[in-house]
Amino acid sequence: MKIVAQAVKGHEYFYNARTAHKVPEKNAQKVADALNEIKFNLSEDRVWHVFDVDMYDNAYYYAEGQRFTYGKNGAIKRIA
Repeated sequence: MKIVAQAVKGHEYFYNARTAHKVPEKNAQKVADALNEIKFNLSEDRVWHVFDVDMYDNAYYYAEGQRFTYGKNGAIKRIA
């Protein structure tokens, strides 16, 4: 499953599983870029980053309950 989650800037492998959102695989990077551009719920040392997780990762279960959709016109919607 592709997710976006908040990660430590410069150390993107450190991420907060609670911020994991499921995203469409083909638009995952577009969603992350858009969220970073508007700084959606970010502190100074955080960025949105794309990750690939499986059911053995805590982020998988958080992402099951919250997601971002990417519309045909490029609109991003958060569903929680």
